[in-house]
Formats: sequence, structure tokens, C-alpha cells
Amino acid sequence: MNSDLVEACEEGDVKIVDNLLKAGVNPNKADKFKATPLYRAAYHGYLEIVELLLKAGADPNQADNNGTIPLYWTAYRGYLEIVELLLKAGADPNQVNNWGMTPLYRAAYRGHLEIAELLLKAGADPNKADNDGDAPLYWVAYRGHLEIAELLLKAGADSNKANKSGRTPLYWASRYGYLKIVELLKSYENKISSLSLLCLRIIYRNQINTENIPSMILEWDFYQ
Repeated sequence: MNSDLVEACEEGDVKIVDNLLKAGVNPNKADKFKATPLYRAAYHGYLEIVELLLKAGADPNQADNNGTIPLYWTAYRGYLEIVELLLKAGADPNQVNNWGMTPLYRAAYRGHLEIAELLLKAGADPNKADNDGDAPLYWVAYRGHLEIAELLLKAGADSNKANKSGRTPLYWASRYGYLKIVELLKSYENKISSLSLLCLRIIYRNQINTENIPSMILEWDFYQ
């Protein structure tokens, strides 16, 4: 019956999924690829089925055999409402797969601004890099997503962070002629210290009103 649930989630059959869950089928039983019913439903964007599975106790952080969780695919494919549901259910925005990629990494790569905002507010690390050393800002610069570049930098992304090949976001923005991104990156380059990056992340994540923070603290150590 568990294989029936996975299949029903794959096909988007809400009625069958509902009946199987009411019959007591385990919502966390995975298939041969370690993909759970929630994973399959989230991958295809079946919002109603995702809701049913989460209510039945589906684990949002159970990964497939590549270490990928449902949040990763919903962020990549642009399913905003499902991203919201998964985060509320406790999905980890910093969970990496076997290649070191996070949900934020993929949302940024695809240019999904609203999803990137949600992930950052949920605590996603804007500097978490994949196994090649590529952080989200690297791919945003590569693909020319200006608004997401601004978002990541405000959230504390390191504009100077190079990958294992020594290439930075500025390299790709310059190479492909994304002049506004080049200007944006240059405005941050060598100006923000590691401590200040941490402060920016805390302020962004908690939506702190900077009017209540003494100007001395805001200015301290930001510029070298």
C-alpha cells in the first residue's frame, strides 16, 4: 500500500492519497530511490497533496538517495506556496544534498526572488557554498539576477567570496556584461568585514528596526 501512496502522489491523485492516509498508510515510507510521498508531491507542485501529507505527519526533512529534501525542488521549481508550507512544517533551509547545494542556492540560480526572500527569513545562509565553492551570489551574478543579488548582499552575502577555481561573482557579472550587478558588487567589495556581514544577517533575519540601534553600532567596522 505504501507503493500505492507514492504512485498516487506522483500522479497527483488527491482522492486516493486522502483515502490511503485515512487507512493508516505511513506517509514517510520511501520508494527504492528513498523518495517519500511528500518528496514526489512537492516535486510536481501538488499543493493539496502536500497539505494532506504534512497533516498526516510527513517529515519535510527526509531526503532521497542524493540527500535532496522536498524543499530543494520546490525552491528550484518556483512553488512558492509549497515552500511556505514546508518551512512552516520545519523544513531546514540550510540542508545540503550530496553536491552541497541548498534550497536557497537553487532558488537564486533560477531567479525566484520571493522564494529566496522566504528562505533567507527562515534562516538560510547566503554564503553556504556547494562542493565546488559556488555560493548563491556566484550563480546570481552568472545568470544576471539583479534583484536577487541585491537581496543576498543585504542579507550578508560576501561579494568577494571566490569558488575553488578562484572565480568570484564579479568575474561572471563582468564577463557577461551585467553592468548593474558589476556596479552593485563593486559597491560592496572590500567594504564589509566578516563581523559586519554577521550583523547584516541578524538584522535581516529578525527584521530588526535599525532606528532602534545606535548609529555607532551600525557604523562600527562596516568600512575599512
